[in-house]
Amino acid sequence: MDALLLIDTDDASFASDETVEILGDIVTRTRAVGGVLIFVSTKEDLVDAEDEELSLFVPDEEDLILRSEDPDVFEGVGDLAAGLHDMAVDRIAIAGADDSPGAVWASAMAALVCNFDVIVLSDAVIDPEGQPVTWMEAAEEAGAMCKKTGDTWLRM
Repeated sequence: MDALLLIDTDDASFASDETVEILGDIVTRTRAVGGVLIFVSTKEDLVDAEDEELSLFVPDEEDLILRSEDPDVFEGVGDLAAGLHDMAVDRIAIAGADDSPGAVWASAMAALVCNFDVIVLSDAVIDPEGQPVTWMEAAEEAGAMCKKTGDTWLRM
């Protein structure tokens, strides 16, 4: 089973309306099939924010909502990998703002180490200026698949 992991998708992180639209589509598809949707904030200034404020995509009671003090969410949320394995998640699609510093990169690499297959949604990972990140080739060399969001089908 797949999980969709969105990191730092709050309003302040997204300068790109195009990225919001791209991610909105896969969030809608994930919810429509009852998929595992995980929202993570790695920002100190959002520690006390309401869950609904952690993402432009408004997490609901069915979603997993986490806060991590570490850019690597698998390090910051100690039982995340074990919990996902218990839910039979074996592949993680990951996207978001890579500005905390490098939370998407760090979490994607950690997911590989934690024995998950990883899909980095190449058109839905942006740097602080709203531009595509420059590390996609390195992610593929490390073992991640890098695919456009529209070409990614989640297994639920």
